[in-house]
Amino acid sequence: MVNIINIKVYYEALKVKLKKLVNPNFDPYLPLNKTLFLSPSFYTFEMYKKPKLSLSFSKSNLTPKLWQLKARKKLIELSGYESIRTTPTMIKNSSVKELENNVFKKKIYIRVSPKLDLPINILYKNSLKKNMSVFIFLAGSTSGVHIGWGEAKVPIDYQRIHIGADIALQAAEKGYLVITYEQAGYGERIERHLNRKSKHNRTIDLANHLLLLGKTLMGNGASEISSVIDWLIAGNNFLNINKNKIFLYGHSSGGTLVQFAAALDTRITGVLSSGAVGSIRQTIGARGAGGGDGIIPGLLNWLDTEDIIALIAPRSFVGLSGDKDHIFPFSGVKKVILLAKVFYMKIRSEKKINYFKVKGKHQYYNKESWKAWYEFIDPK
Repeated sequence: MVNIINIKVYYEALKVKLKKLVNPNFDPYLPLNKTLFLSPSFYTFEMYKKPKLSLSFSKSNLTPKLWQLKARKKLIELSGYESIRTTPTMIKNSSVKELENNVFKKKIYIRVSPKLDLPINILYKNSLKKNMSVFIFLAGSTSGVHIGWGEAKVPIDYQRIHIGADIALQAAEKGYLVITYEQAGYGERIERHLNRKSKHNRTIDLANHLLLLGKTLMGNGASEISSVIDWLIAGNNFLNINKNKIFLYGHSSGGTLVQFAAALDTRITGVLSSGAVGSIRQTIGARGAGGGDGIIPGLLNWLDTEDIIALIAPRSFVGLSGDKDHIFPFSGVKKVILLAKVFYMKIRSEKKINYFKVKGKHQYYNKESWKAWYEFIDPK
């Protein structure tokens, strides 16, 4: 009897696979009553029409400074960002490796907590100098941060490096002290310990487990970036940085994280977010969100993206995106930046924020990024 049932299951599964080969959109539950709203997104999209956004600066009568204090406090609460941290210690370092064009790379590991070590790569040209400007590079949802200095570990890396994803290497060539930070779930920090981990996304398990602790991927990632900065400015390491010039560059998921990091950590001087700016309701809230990036429970009750960026003011911010970017379209970038610019204008810093349009899809744009960088983030 069991064998007959198994044969029936396999036979029906084969039939479904064949139907999906003919019609990729095959759905065994169709047809449905068209007068009913059965997809869960119908409800969430309807709720998006009247978000509370109770702490949005557009609704606030507070002074800009008081609004930022109140909104940042709420963002810390919602995201689980750790505003109180212990200074990390360096627990391991490697010898210096020469890359190209007199750029050198040194790898270290810093211990942030008893069970949390962060792999950091330090890039610089010729030699380490005093008072260097810092360029912190965050990659997108790719194989890892190694593409930042032009190293390929999986086949797709070659394509990304070819189009200019080695932004960290370029920054070092331009004289910055470059820090590449590997985000949780990528490269060396891929989950290798968890039993029966999810197969189709690198970060969804961490995102869900953090929620059990009242934390989020964005709050956790921003806390880690702040810990890196803590180590950089501690004075007990071999670096001597310019504390007034700590910049962030992030693309895609890295571009989302740098927005939150800069909103929460005021030591960050300027930010370029590539392929990552848009209204929450029209981007991560309107598509599959399998990785948990940008998801903060209850955020739309209080704030939206323009408010996150307003928390960065008066520091420099640029949102860059391609006109054919299907994830974060330029039209959304422009809309959000113009909204956030209203706040920048209130504190007479409107020249510190801008959008930058590129012709193309969702990818790295090195030439255009540097043009925007020197025009708005770190003018020479």
